[in-house]
Formats: sequence, structure tokens, C-alpha cells
Amino acid sequence: MAEVVAAAHAASVAVLPGALSPTEIFTAFQTGADLVKVFPAQSMGGPDYIKALRGPFPAIPLVPTGGVNLQTIGAFLKAGAAAVGVGGDLIPLSALKTGDYATIAGLAARFLQAVKDARLDLD
Repeated sequence: MAEVVAAAHAASVAVLPGALSPTEIFTAFQTGADLVKVFPAQSMGGPDYIKALRGPFPAIPLVPTGGVNLQTIGAFLKAGAAAVGVGGDLIPLSALKTGDYATIAGLAARFLQAVKDARLDLD
């Protein structure tokens, strides 16, 4: 992992290695990760897991993926996530296959609004 982080930084690219356990998260950050992707976050308890990790790791920017959707995005951000990663809920395979970019754009707008709403609640 250290070699990948070093190569990314040498190229002026942010790096988000994936990790799941507290040990993996700490190791990723210690090697110089800019943020740490926590995957699959939902399998470990979702927002409650991110909140639990904030205690021992308040300075590590966590990016949960896996289980982030319109219903959970606010809870992940309120739990202390620095950002979130979204996959199939943002870009449904059916919309991608048919070129239904209007659906994808509409979902992106809804996700953006959900992030804005969650961030307003944090203030």
C-alpha cells in the first residue's frame, strides 16, 4: 500500500485506499492516505460503525462506501464521514445501458441535495 500512496502523491493525485477494520484504517492513514475508504460500511453497521470509528480516529477522514443511498447518506455524514461513495444507487445499470442520462442526472441532483441537507443539519 505504501508504494501506491507514494506513487499517487508523486503524481499529485489524491489516494483513498480501502480498509474495513480499525487496524486497516489506521495503517492506511499512517502510510499517507488522503482519505480512507471504508468498505463495505453497511455490513459493519453503517453509520453507527463510522460514528464508532470517529472516537479513536478523529483526524482520519473516512469515506464510507457500500450501503450509501438516498435513505442513508444523511446518517453517514452526521456520523462523521468526510465524504461518501455511491455506486449503483447513483448510476443504475439499466440507465447506463440504455443511455438514460436524464435519470442519472436526476439521481445526481437528488444525492447532491441530500448532501446539502445533511450538511445544513450539522451546522
